Amino acid sequence: MFWRSTALNFELLPLDAIMIPAQVLLSLVALYFFILGMSGLVQFRIPKNHSPKNTFAVIVPAHNEEMVVGSLVDNLTKLDYPKQLFDVFVIADNTTDSTAQIARQHGAIVYERFDTSQRGKGYALEWFFTKLFNMQKKYDAVVIFDADNLAETQFLRHMNNRLCEGSKIVQGYIDAKNPLDTWVTASFAM
Repeated sequence: MFWRSTALNFELLPLDAIMIPAQVLLSLVALYFFILGMSGLVQFRIPKNHSPKNTFAVIVPAHNEEMVVGSLVDNLTKLDYPKQLFDVFVIADNTTDSTAQIARQHGAIVYERFDTSQRGKGYALEWFFTKLFNMQKKYDAVVIFDADNLAETQFLRHMNNRLCEGSKIVQGYIDAKNPLDTWVTASFAM
């Protein structure tokens, strides 16, 4: 009969008075974050598909990227967007390999920059923007890719839709195509 007498005997210990409300509170917080996370998977607004109207300057700053620049330029020139509404520019920045030649062969407009005192993507972009903004052809938007990225075929259509809806700045999803090459590309791929 031991089981009968102890089965119905519930004693609250002083520690239970603290732990039970804490567990309830933590469970509610976990439920909140679960619902919040699940709501991020659902798209509440339906994006409108606007006809292509915005012009894009697609820019790829590249320093010694001969291994990947060709596949990126091929990818960008095959985007599902009217060809007359975008141009692909590659900035061959202080390259010592055949990045510029490969980019030209794959259809990019290549600008070569040689300034060893000011190295890096920031300087290359600043240098190119002065040229871009002084060109006779004007663009509605600028898109910047790293040479080791690829774009989804509808990328410019999505950008056009967002711009037509009034967005001033749009950032796409970034993913590296060579995540296992170095620890840097692996960290970007996470």
